[in-house]
Amino acid sequence: MFGLVLKFQAFMEKLRKNKGMWFTTITTLSFFGIVVTLYYLNSMTTRAAKNLYEATNASYFYELDTKITDSTQKLELIGNMLLLNQAFVAVMNNTANADAIAGQIKSIGDVATSVDKNPIILELFGKNAVKIASSSENPVLDGKAYDSKILQKAIATGQPVSGIEYQDGAVFLIAAYPLQNSVLEIKKSMDYLVDIYAANDKIFQVLMDKDFVNMQSAAQFKHQKIGKSEVSFQSKTDSDFLQKIAELDFEKLIANKYMLSDEYFILAKPIMNVEGKKVGVVIVGENILKNNGLPRMVKGISIGLTTAALGLVVALLVFMV
Repeated sequence: MFGLVLKFQAFMEKLRKNKGMWFTTITTLSFFGIVVTLYYLNSMTTRAAKNLYEATNASYFYELDTKITDSTQKLELIGNMLLLNQAFVAVMNNTANADAIAGQIKSIGDVATSVDKNPIILELFGKNAVKIASSSENPVLDGKAYDSKILQKAIATGQPVSGIEYQDGAVFLIAAYPLQNSVLEIKKSMDYLVDIYAANDKIFQVLMDKDFVNMQSAAQFKHQKIGKSEVSFQSKTDSDFLQKIAELDFEKLIANKYMLSDEYFILAKPIMNVEGKKVGVVIVGENILKNNGLPRMVKGISIGLTTAALGLVVALLVFMV
């Protein structure tokens, strides 16, 4: 060990005597150090920005899940309360008395809507999945059975089922309750979230996979095709935003959870049906150019870190000169 130290000292002494070699060695080591430092600082700022966006993404997902869960629980509460009313249940099970059913459902739907401040629809289906009555303004009562996985599961299991599903030109949060001779559905269009997000300068869109929607039946309702497989049935849409995301790879976006374009911070969450299959995607977007937006704040922090890193490198170069 001592011999190695002596050899190193001798080598350094030799370098000092050879001015050209000494300068070349010091310069090479200095530039190598700068390159390594620059790489480290750049990668550090990239990791910091990624971590900041991951944290932002997580908070957005939590906010979305909370809103959907709260609304679903309200629908389930309405359903559980109605099932405790024996007189109401008796009317719903007497499927031959359509007028009495329609009257009960309409009055309860109006009360629920006035309390929630958003339209809540009550609908009754027979055990053959044919709609009997609805509290909506323009009910679809065509005598055709619905290809609804939620209805099918509620009928098959005899247990309440809730989830997100497309029906009659809209995407709904649905809570279904099987009765003796019928199935009661309490539902709320996902469109209510458009205004809630818009109040915070965010964009909310729901896209369904056309392979899981009867497009022949859906053709009579307002809809907009997005890209190769997605369809929007929302009554309120942001056409400019939908145009910008039309060519996105939604599978990749879901896998990455979020993306950053020149204009938007976008996150995606898959819509799963009761069979566990992906039938659509929820998109939340925010313009990164607005001053008070969280994505812009994150971008500002990222730029600040990068600028500080570059400033440090410039300072090192000046010091070397």
